[in-house]
Amino acid sequence: MRVIEDPKINSILPFIKFDVDDLQTILNDQSSLYIIDNMMLTKMKRDFVSFPLLVKGLKQSKLIVLPDIILEEAARNLPNEQRFKDTYYELFEILSSEKEIYVAGLETIAAFLQRMVGKNESLSLLKNIIMEATRINQNIHNSIRQINIHSSSVIDEFSTAIFHNGKNAGERIITIFALAFIRMFYSPIYIFSEDVKGIYGAFKTFIGNERLLELIDLQDHSDLIEQYRFLSYETLIQVMYQESKIDRNRLMQVIENSGRNQSRVVLYSLDGFPCHTPIPNHQLATWIIEDRIKIQF
Repeated sequence: MRVIEDPKINSILPFIKFDVDDLQTILNDQSSLYIIDNMMLTKMKRDFVSFPLLVKGLKQSKLIVLPDIILEEAARNLPNEQRFKDTYYELFEILSSEKEIYVAGLETIAAFLQRMVGKNESLSLLKNIIMEATRINQNIHNSIRQINIHSSSVIDEFSTAIFHNGKNAGERIITIFALAFIRMFYSPIYIFSEDVKGIYGAFKTFIGNERLLELIDLQDHSDLIEQYRFLSYETLIQVMYQESKIDRNRLMQVIENSGRNQSRVVLYSLDGFPCHTPIPNHQLATWIIEDRIKIQF
């Protein structure tokens, strides 16, 4: 992973890990994990420092897997090591006090799959998972199809195809990671993202994809829904409230001063009735306190 060699991230190295064996040990002990996209990492860098209680919203797992491309993007967007430290040091310090943070690349996923099914079978499986994950982008899908899994540079070739024109590469990698971890029986996967097109849109295409369900060893779409989950900022705040039991004034302070976008159209149920609307800040606070809302995305 190139990001390991980037001096910009030196300040957070004490808080992150890369070792495949250690990651596998943790996953064998507790199989669920969080994957965070770039937009959420950007929001977290301010909000978790201002409101450290938000880390309690990540209660479903002690493990965060951060795709290397997400960390690369974070570093690329800042000019030097000091600016990166000023921006991310406190966030990673807070997260590491509660979580194990692992940075993983596509080669990490390949190594896991190889341990499970052997080298040739693992590369074939990874290729097919990538193809199904990128089916909505035919250019990438066709590029992956043409890759020879026996090539010595096959992982680099996968990466080159996935990073096609640089747009939405992080979202594609997150999706591939989630599907691969589910295939390795590590789940539920909690994807911390509000990306409607790149993350949730891709997930909706998976529901009726019987080929994909077979590849990741799931019986039907209900299994996928159970194991492939989403965490939005609204859910983060709701779980934080349930875990900390702060009062309404404090809850409103967190909601109004966080990166939560109250104009975002939220998929949720209220008193059991499905809804798909924006939720004003004050309304969200009321429904959370009254325990009336269940947020899907």
